[in-house]
Amino acid sequence: MKGLMKYLSPFAPDISGATEVLFRMNGLIVIIDAGGCTGNVCGFDEPRWKTERSAIFSAGLRDLDAILGRDEAMMGKIGDVLRLMGDAEFLALVGTPVPSVIATDYQALKRMGQRRFGIRTLTIPTTGMELYDKGQERAYMELLREYIRDEDHASDSLGQGSDENEISDEADRICAMGIFGATPMDLLESDTEDILRERVLGCGGSDVRVFGQDVKDFTAAPSFRENLVISPSGLAPARYLKERYGVPYEVRYPLPDNYTGFLLDGMKAEKVLVVHQAVLAETIRAQISEAYPDVICDTATFFMPFGESIALKEEDDFIQLVRDRDYDVIVGDPLLERAVRGKRFVPLPHFAVSGVPM
Repeated sequence: MKGLMKYLSPFAPDISGATEVLFRMNGLIVIIDAGGCTGNVCGFDEPRWKTERSAIFSAGLRDLDAILGRDEAMMGKIGDVLRLMGDAEFLALVGTPVPSVIATDYQALKRMGQRRFGIRTLTIPTTGMELYDKGQERAYMELLREYIRDEDHASDSLGQGSDENEISDEADRICAMGIFGATPMDLLESDTEDILRERVLGCGGSDVRVFGQDVKDFTAAPSFRENLVISPSGLAPARYLKERYGVPYEVRYPLPDNYTGFLLDGMKAEKVLVVHQAVLAETIRAQISEAYPDVICDTATFFMPFGESIALKEEDDFIQLVRDRDYDVIVGDPLLERAVRGKRFVPLPHFAVSGVPM
């Protein structure tokens, strides 16, 4: 049955993905809802909420507020919080099903916020009907559009898709690598943004910036030497910087040493299925294929596709795939094991699927 989940819980929505990207950058994040979506983000979809704090607020809309479009009341509450914060880097207005249903004019809200408070105002039109990675992608793109000033990086010919868009002098580039897609929902259970940065530095990087840690990195992004995309939500911003400013990018997840050996731990298998976010899954597949040439390894994902990953829309798609291809070993979030009992299962937690604590 379409949409029926007997074994899995609902996946993290786009609202949660957007707030994850914004979480650490000292902005005021306002989720335009009555309170439920904000509770879901902070209570279930943001593992850092247990140990860190971010200014995430609900707009506290009531029925008539939404129906009558009482934006002035919302802006009044936002002004109160901004005065208390004193040094907010930006105001981010994150959408939910409420503004989606009533056709909220996000551009009008952006102009209202900028004129009234004199602060950068980001609008992210998430709907709560898409998955977390789409929200991450929208947040990255909004940050790039807002923080990059064309005149600071290139000529008026930007946007024409030609070589003239690139930084003219390589000496003007910052010797830095940017990482897109490094959020708790996309990382290995044992990884954090800092651990990931140190691992990339250990592989020869001299300056590694994780997008989402400091807004200044978005301003400087056109001058970076290269970018690393570790989850599919980072593909659109990386392509944008490549096409517009000539910044090259690579797509892979920097795994720990001998991770494949640790994962399979000498397990004998002929057919393996890896289910996770597609870039991580494809990186693991490549290592398994290199270490065990005789093993057939496929990847699948419920989220944005990449490479050879099989797109899964429903819980039943996963069950049917395992039955049809008769895999010996399944590597994926522990919740998936309930749907394919009897198969050898290797846990690879995916926070967006089960919310297993990081």
